[in-house]
Amino acid sequence: MSDRTVVVFDFDLTLTRWETASRFFNGLLRRQPWRLAVVVLALPVLVPLWVVPQTQRRPVRFAVWMATFGRSRQALAALAVAHADAVFAGSDPVFLVQGVERLRQHLAQGDEVVIATGCWEPLARALLEREGLQHVPLVASTLRPFLGGWISERHCLGENKIPMLTERGYPPPWRIAYTDHRADLPLLRNSEQWYLVSPGEKCLRLIEQTMMTKARIVPWRNA
Repeated sequence: MSDRTVVVFDFDLTLTRWETASRFFNGLLRRQPWRLAVVVLALPVLVPLWVVPQTQRRPVRFAVWMATFGRSRQALAALAVAHADAVFAGSDPVFLVQGVERLRQHLAQGDEVVIATGCWEPLARALLEREGLQHVPLVASTLRPFLGGWISERHCLGENKIPMLTERGYPPPWRIAYTDHRADLPLLRNSEQWYLVSPGEKCLRLIEQTMMTKARIVPWRNA
């Protein structure tokens, strides 16, 4: 292992209480009903794509494209900031208290902490700023313009996390990883220690079978 003590945290449902990008883009669809109507009209085409593993992300990409259609990069960034302000003003906490406490513990003991997330980078950054974690390095997904809207450029999920972390100066192996999702198996394989955050039974079974060891579980979402 490297002499560096790099600790990688997933974001959605590891540090947060919900899927942050889904909530944001769904909100953009709902605030202008015509956008949601287009998605509903497209369902006969989208639903068959959803059930096929090779194409199941295309309906999500279409919904994101529809939510962002006609909006500039600057406008989307401003909407992300406004969304972060709104959810922090609500009654439900955005972040998991125990997750943030564990992250701060690692920082206090001098560990290098980095957050790697499939969430859109400006949205994740806006949320982290409001939690007082703006100084924590963030590796997140990016969007690119396409036919008047925006689609995925680099999705920081699964295998993609490894090169994206490496490019930012955090190559494997990592000392510790925290995640809630089986998509992060590549992250776990390259970590000396790893923890699952409140995993479901199917997720837990798959990861333990693949890693051939019992998982260390932190029940942050059950607290």
